[in-house]
Amino acid sequence: MKIAMMTNNYKPFIGGVPISIERLTKALREQGHRVVVFAPRYSRLDTEQEGEEDVVRYSTLSQRFYSDTVLPNPLDPVLDETFSREEFDVIHVHHPVLIGKVAAHLSAKYNIPLVYTYHTQYEQYLDYAGPIHWLSRGAEKDNLLGRLRSRGSRAIKQELAPWYLSGFMRRCHTVIAPTEGMKRAFELQYGYTYNCQADLAVLPTGLTAESYHPDGGVAGEIRQRYGRGDMPLLVTVSRLGHEKNVPFLLRCMARLKKTLPDFRLMVIGDGPQRKEYLDLCEQLDIRQQICFLGSLPNREIAAHMAAADCFVFASKTETQGIVILEAMAARTPVVALRASGVEDLVEEGVSGYLCPEEEEAFAEQLLRVLQSEPLRDNLGEGAFRAALRYREDAVAERAVRIYTDTCRQYAMTQASAQISVFRDLRERLRLPS
Repeated sequence: MKIAMMTNNYKPFIGGVPISIERLTKALREQGHRVVVFAPRYSRLDTEQEGEEDVVRYSTLSQRFYSDTVLPNPLDPVLDETFSREEFDVIHVHHPVLIGKVAAHLSAKYNIPLVYTYHTQYEQYLDYAGPIHWLSRGAEKDNLLGRLRSRGSRAIKQELAPWYLSGFMRRCHTVIAPTEGMKRAFELQYGYTYNCQADLAVLPTGLTAESYHPDGGVAGEIRQRYGRGDMPLLVTVSRLGHEKNVPFLLRCMARLKKTLPDFRLMVIGDGPQRKEYLDLCEQLDIRQQICFLGSLPNREIAAHMAAADCFVFASKTETQGIVILEAMAARTPVVALRASGVEDLVEEGVSGYLCPEEEEAFAEQLLRVLQSEPLRDNLGEGAFRAALRYREDAVAERAVRIYTDTCRQYAMTQASAQISVFRDLRERLRLPS
């Protein structure tokens, strides 16, 4: 097949969506399919990325939209020019805004079926947009203007965003959810406006072969560096933003310290709230226990996962917790909040534990795992076996089946529409059957 993969962000930007696209693209190409990635241009592109085969870089309006992301220019002529000379079988778009609008336009213009993956609960991230951030902060002010600003923010996140997304999905031919749980939630949330002729499929992000075979020597060095070898060592991977619920996790660490003073938590990731969380660690008297490592290349994540006794996670906004799967592939048990995008991945008592959003319950469950080596070993093996279902080659095969079914259904719909037009024309002209 010939697939157009369209995104608002891609490497060198580090994030869940670029990782998902890169892995799927790599696996599809290894299976003999041609994939052309349409991604924005970054000012820090190196020579190797500039010359990357079958990656079309389109221009950007701003190199610093929020955090490390760029603001793409979806009107760059290179997009239409490429589609005019290529004959794609399917378009797979990963965002409903900006490049999503362009993908829908190109789908209609060139008669190409459109597949969309719902990666992000966008209402949880709208506060990063300047005007909406200003509206949201109205809740801090006890006056009429503050209340109006706060109400406007809620209306945008709870009404306008779902309305826009529903409208976009009506232009798609297949919508993909990363997990079964997200599919169920999706049907409940958008069922009242969802276009029934579009299929709803499930396709998780795949794991690379390297995820299952971390370097033991490197993992040992990491453990020695941060846990001094025998100290309980935890790890989390998270963007340092308010939507990831990091303060809850830090407060749980403060509770854990009361019973287990000698432990370390490696926090991998960066974001706009980094200084705020450093200050919170000082307030909670856990600055010595928390190691902020910043953003790391994805190739280094597996060894950090393998070095840890347990992976901890507090986000409630995931569509699929890729980092949870990476921990499981490294035989590291998981203790996480019970939430959408997470509960489909962690089997209670088999690969880890899911907890309510209660600091004491979370800390107690984590302490139980840390104090029992046999339990950690059993959970680690269960996690590894569960993670094997997410190999990137298996995920790519599922993607091809989704693309094939979409193309077949699209062709049938197009043929039906043509027959309908012919029948209408025949009736108008009163032609014999």
